[in-house]
Amino acid sequence: MLKIGILGSGFIADFHMQAYKQLCDVRVVSVASRTRAESFARSWGISGWFGGDEFMDGLCGDRELDAVDICLPNFLHVDAVRACADNHKNVILEKPLGRNVREAKEIADAATRSGVLHGYAENQVYLPQIKRAERLIRGGAMGKVLHVRAREAHFGPHSDWFWEKELSGGGSLLDMGCHSLEVTRKLVGSEPRQAFGAGSTQLHRDKTDAEDESVSLIKYSGGEIGQAENSWSAHGGLDMRYEIFGSEGALFLDVTRETGLKLFTVADESKVGYVVEKSEAAKGWLYPIWREALLYGYVDELKDFTDSFAKGELPSENFNDGLLVNQMIDACYRSFSSGKWEPIER
Repeated sequence: MLKIGILGSGFIADFHMQAYKQLCDVRVVSVASRTRAESFARSWGISGWFGGDEFMDGLCGDRELDAVDICLPNFLHVDAVRACADNHKNVILEKPLGRNVREAKEIADAATRSGVLHGYAENQVYLPQIKRAERLIRGGAMGKVLHVRAREAHFGPHSDWFWEKELSGGGSLLDMGCHSLEVTRKLVGSEPRQAFGAGSTQLHRDKTDAEDESVSLIKYSGGEIGQAENSWSAHGGLDMRYEIFGSEGALFLDVTRETGLKLFTVADESKVGYVVEKSEAAKGWLYPIWREALLYGYVDELKDFTDSFAKGELPSENFNDGLLVNQMIDACYRSFSSGKWEPIER
């Protein structure tokens, strides 16, 4: 039985707990956060918890744990990974790896020096639809992949720290583009070489100086083009789509608009309940999500990580991948300023 401790008690920790509840041979035995650890532990039936200013060291020093799952804000990632490495704990880290390449390198180096195993928690790589798309591509059904277009958009993040650029590291490009760019890279299957990006703050100027709209292009070694559209200013709940164009086919994925359920209702919204992540309304035509932790890839993601840790192996998605994502994103941000294609520095 692999024993996990979770650092954090917010939005993403809830998603991870939904996934852990569906896994065999894995048990979450403790949780730590500055203020909400006890209530989170109680709500999920977790036996141990650590709170207060020393919550990180308390959990990472727990000898019972085989691995730590970091579900903390971006500005705490470096300190959390250091604490795991210092205590020789295998580590799972929620995306993005760092706020920038410098932090991402520091995180990857800390894990490498200590010899711990590490999983980069990019859930969309594990979407069932993406896994199926990969099999079709690798089997030749698409011919040569030429162009992948990704879109992830909603009306803004769920926690206030996202709006503060110094704490988050960036806006829609870093927050959501990390998903879009990494999935696109996996689908294309060759090396990213150059980046071009444009971003602006249009709708949320009263809240942030980070971009709430961004478009990014990645040019790959085989001439392929990856395109990512990411927004914090799009109404209608989470919009997650991928379009893949090849020399012998095309493939379209719509994760949040084609759930298999289509509901029209004029009932009071209190009777409808949860519809989809970041939903703004629960009336009219709706597309209710089901088994969200599975459909968003969290179950298969955490199964890969915990199975790999149990075998003493590095997971298929790890800090090396996360570092490359930060390298692509930093190149896009340089392009925001230069207005030119920028090299992706490895």
